[in-house]
Amino acid sequence: MIRRIRGRLLAVGTDRVEVLTVSGLGYEVLVPATVLDRLPPVGEEVELHTALVVRDDALELYGFAGARDRELFLRLQTASGVGPRLALALLGSLPGGRIVRAIRAKDHDVLRTVSGVGKKTAERIAVELADKLDDLVSEEEPEVGTGAALEAVQALRNLGYGARDSEDAVHRARRSLDGREVGVEELVRLALQHV
Repeated sequence: MIRRIRGRLLAVGTDRVEVLTVSGLGYEVLVPATVLDRLPPVGEEVELHTALVVRDDALELYGFAGARDRELFLRLQTASGVGPRLALALLGSLPGGRIVRAIRAKDHDVLRTVSGVGKKTAERIAVELADKLDDLVSEEEPEVGTGAALEAVQALRNLGYGARDSEDAVHRARRSLDGREVGVEELVRLALQHV
């Protein structure tokens, strides 16, 4: 298995990158949007944690910013009906810590914000994986919550901000409110000050 790749970033696509290693091999690596948001400029060195997925008709290499996201990608695929593309979509729409928290809390609404995840799929993921992600929990990632906060994160994503930046901005905006509740529009306005 190819677990890590380091080399010069040659090209960046909408869902993949091309990396040229020192040995002269060029690899096409499928990556979530959260990785695309944090890539160095083309021509500079990049390092990705990878997972090789073997299918009947192809070998596909998937890349992630960290080993924890790679492990989450692999575990998501153990749920019925979740393949590499859906697992990548989840990691591209939500930070890994947020996915883990949503699954453990059986918060289907968070999972359903991802394109391609319907009610039944969200329920299946939560039921099958809720007790299998304890070692992937991290306290360092901010908790955004649900409802207005989740909608505000999605609104920032729709404006073109990265998943992590959006979640961090909403988290900081909520902290600035000192527990006061506001609507989605007000939360987005405040979050934009923190992006």
